[in-house]
Parts: sequence; C-alpha cells; structure tokens
Amino acid sequence: MGKRFIFSKVLMFIVLITIIVAPPINQRKVSAETTDFYDISSSYWASTEINYLSSLSIIGGYEDLKGYFFAPEKTLTRAEAAKMVMSAKKEKPALLSKTRFPDVSEKHWAAGWIEKAVQLNIFDGNPDGTFAPDESLTRGQMTKILVKAFGLTVENQQNEPFVDVYINDEFRPYISTLYQLGIASGYGDRFNSKQNIKRSEFAVFLTRTLNPSYRKKPATSNQSTQKTIPAASTKTARVTTDVLNVRSGPSTNDEVIGQLSLGSVVNIYSLNGNWAEIFYKNGVGYISTSYISTYSGTSEFTQTTNNALKNQVIVLDAGHGGKDPGTTENGMYEKDITLNVIELLEKKVKAAGAKVILTRNSDTFPTLDERVKIANQNGADIFVSVHVNSGSSSATGTETFYDSSKNPQSEEGKKLAAEIQKQIVSLLKMKDRGVKNERYQVITYTKMPSVLVELGFVTNSEDAKKLADQRELYAEAIYNGILAYYNKK
Repeated sequence: MGKRFIFSKVLMFIVLITIIVAPPINQRKVSAETTDFYDISSSYWASTEINYLSSLSIIGGYEDLKGYFFAPEKTLTRAEAAKMVMSAKKEKPALLSKTRFPDVSEKHWAAGWIEKAVQLNIFDGNPDGTFAPDESLTRGQMTKILVKAFGLTVENQQNEPFVDVYINDEFRPYISTLYQLGIASGYGDRFNSKQNIKRSEFAVFLTRTLNPSYRKKPATSNQSTQKTIPAASTKTARVTTDVLNVRSGPSTNDEVIGQLSLGSVVNIYSLNGNWAEIFYKNGVGYISTSYISTYSGTSEFTQTTNNALKNQVIVLDAGHGGKDPGTTENGMYEKDITLNVIELLEKKVKAAGAKVILTRNSDTFPTLDERVKIANQNGADIFVSVHVNSGSSSATGTETFYDSSKNPQSEEGKKLAAEIQKQIVSLLKMKDRGVKNERYQVITYTKMPSVLVELGFVTNSEDAKKLADQRELYAEAIYNGILAYYNKK
C-alpha cells in the first residue's frame, strides 16, 4: 500500500512538471470553425483567428490533464514568436550543432526556429549577446517583427492617432504601418507599445498580416473624420447606466478601452451574443446590451470619430516678440524659439479640427493686455503660452504654470498644465521641475483654462541644444498634452 502511494505521488509530480515546463504542443490541424483547445470557446473574441492559424499548423498550445489548451491571456515569449513567424513564412528550423546564444542550448525546443529568424534578420539578439527566449515580447517589438518578416509597407506614411507613441519612438514607423493596414489596433487613443503582448493578440495580428480579409482598417488622421454608415447595417441605442465600459472584445475578460456616460447615444454595427459592436474612437469597441435601451433602425447618418479637438477654440501665445526679444543666450532669442514652436504646434492642432488663434504670427509685440483680450474676446476654450527660461548654467528642466488667484478655470488649467508637463518631460527627456501655481498676467486674467509653459533653460548647454534642434518635438509634446487633457474631460 505504501509503495503504491509513493508511486502515485511520483507519477503525479512528473505530470505536473510536464505541464509546467512543456513547450507548445506539436502543431495539429484543426478546423477553422471549431477548436480542440478547451479554453477557447466559439464566442471568445479571438477564436476565429486562433483557429485559422491552428488550421495552418502555425500555432499550437499546451497540454495538461484536461487536454489541450491555448492560454490566450498568457504573454507570448520571444521563442514562441520566432516559431510562429517562421511557420507563417513556411520556413523550416535551421539545422545547427551549436547555437550563437549562450542562453539558447542546442536542445532548446525553439533553437532551430530562433536561429532561422536571426539568419533572416527578423529577430535580433540583446546587446549582451543573449537572446532571452523566455522573455515576453512587447507590442512595440511585435510591430517591428511583423513589418520586417513580411515586408509590409504603405504608399503614404501617415501619423497614427496614439498619444503615447512619440515622434522619436523607435517603433513609431512600424506601429503606423500596421495601424494603416488595419492589422494592429490600440486601446482607445493609446497603443501601449511597452506592454507585453498576449498570445491571443499576437494570433489576431498575425492572422490579419497573412489574410487581408481579416483586417479592420480604421480611419487615419489624414482621412475623413466622419464615417457614413448605411441604414441597413446600423442601429442606434442609448446608454442607461451611469458608466458603461467599452471593451476591445465581446467579453468581460477583454481590455477596457473607454467609457460611455448615461444618456450617450451609440451606433451599433452588429450583435455578438450579449455584446454590441460599436464604432468607438478610431476603431471598434464592444458594450454590454444589458445597459443600453432598445435599439431601432435609423436612416443614414454620420458618426463622428475620435476627434476631441474638433471645433475647439484654442489660443496659442508665442511669448515676447518684436522689440522684446526675451532671454538671449547661446546665439538664440527667446522670441524666435517660441514663435517657431507655436507655428509647428498650430499645424498639429488645426489638423485635429480645432480653430486656432495666434496672439502673434510674426516678429511683433502684442502687449500682455492685448494677449489676454485676444483670448477672452474670442471665447477661447483653452489658452497656451510658450516661453523659454533663463538662469545659471546649471539650471535645467521644464516647468508649466497655471494660476488659481483670479482665473475662474484654474482647476482645469492645472489639469491641462499637468498633461503638457508630463508629455514634454517624457518626450524631450527633460528634468521635471513640476506644475506650479503662479500669477502671470496672461494666465491670471484669461477666463478659460490657461497655462504658461517654460520649455527649458536657454542658459543651460543641454537644454539649449534641445531648444535649437528639437522644436518639432516640443510642439508634438504640447499637442499630445492638449489632446490628453481633452480626452480625459
């Protein structure tokens, strides 16, 4: 009896170890309509794509006592990605007697696949010479791999709508390409490129790469900001709860990408069980039908996409000018820097649909009273004044001001300042001097949320170099801050 008990324990231990350390199962063909992964139901948001890849023997799963499972929420490892991509390209694993990476042994289950991916210049090793096969792949890395592996291009490179994809982001060209092709989507206005990608997400993006019929191409920033939907495919509904989550898929397991408030009217494309598919921001979202009113057919109508700045009146103020050069150091005048940044910012804000008013558009000198009057008389929704700082050679960094003494919208001004400050610090790698409450005439006596931005110290060599060479980035950062502020309103 004792020996049998010990044998049973040992057997169970071996089974558990097998489950924990087992690599993906040998690829098995399954129908694209059904699956033998017990954790993938027919209603799962990525079931069609997972089944499609499985039917082509591109992906596999894992095995335990219950059977085969896919683990869709598990993050994808670099080794798994290498095998999936090479299989999708119909490549064979490389034959090798010795690997180039110290952390990938010849007996590693993915050694041949990794070697082939590196040979084709699709995957790179790490600077320290390792490959990190069990490290999770990020969403940003995913975009670069798919673009390189399948030679994906677009005729006219356009900006993607994600506020967290900065102009100098190494993955931006790849994210933009996949976004424009309808392969990769984000979470509302964010792409989250540093987030580890899930196996289910990668399956969807890889399927869309291989088969264009699966793609869901969203509107881009240079396309029309409106989408006309024929009556035959559209219904309308009204939100009946205080806050309704919008998800990336038809399940409570899917990511929340936004929220709708009580009384919001939405346009529905189709129903998926108890979930309604809606056009949300720059893509598709899903809401529970339990919290919307009865929907009915409508005549053809136009639905506005995510364009938070559309029709907003925004006054942009380039500090100093004309007879007042502002601070002068390192061969630069503050008045020239601020005007250049404002001109670059104006283009971005206008492209987003806002009405832009400049306090000056040349080397002139409007008084502080005149700048305030321009904002107040034009009923500005927000006011942004741009300046450059000066001090000792060691003083450095960005700071953004709002005023709480007389400005009736000071709390909103503080929020706007915080968003702009965060973006400049992140994008330009500036020292964060913080958001500060200060009485400056142009933000004290304006009647709307108003901020004054000190980009950096022209008297500091490092700041001065950025002020000279990276004005486009400053404009991009301020624009991203304004957009983030409006998206959170």
